[in-house]
Amino acid sequence: MMNWLKSLVEVLTSEEVMRPLILVGISLLWRSMAEAKADKALSNLAVDVVDYIEEHYKEWGIKRDQKMARFIEIFGEEFKKAVGRQPNEAEINTARLKAEAQVQRARRVQIKK
Repeated sequence: MMNWLKSLVEVLTSEEVMRPLILVGISLLWRSMAEAKADKALSNLAVDVVDYIEEHYKEWGIKRDQKMARFIEIFGEEFKKAVGRQPNEAEINTARLKAEAQVQRARRVQIKK
C-alpha cells in the first residue's frame, strides 16, 4: 500500500510536473500584480484627472458633457502611461463612476461651507 503513495509523491515532485506548476504559479502571481497595478492606477488617476479638469475647464471653454469627454480622453492617456495599455470598457466605466463620485463629494463640501 505504501508503494503507490511513494510512487505518487515521486511523480508529483518530478521535474516534469513541478516545472509547469511553477510556471502556472508565476503566471498567476504576475497577473494579479498587473491587475493590482491597474486598479491602483485607476483609482489614483480618476481623482487626479477630475481635479485637473476642474482647475482648467473654464480656460478650455468646456461645460458639462464636454468635461466627461475630456476626462475619458485624459484618463485613457494617463492610464496607458501608467499601466502600459489602454483601459478596457469596464475600467473606463469604473473611472467614470469614481469621477462622478469625486465631483459629488466636492459639491457637498461646497454646499456645507
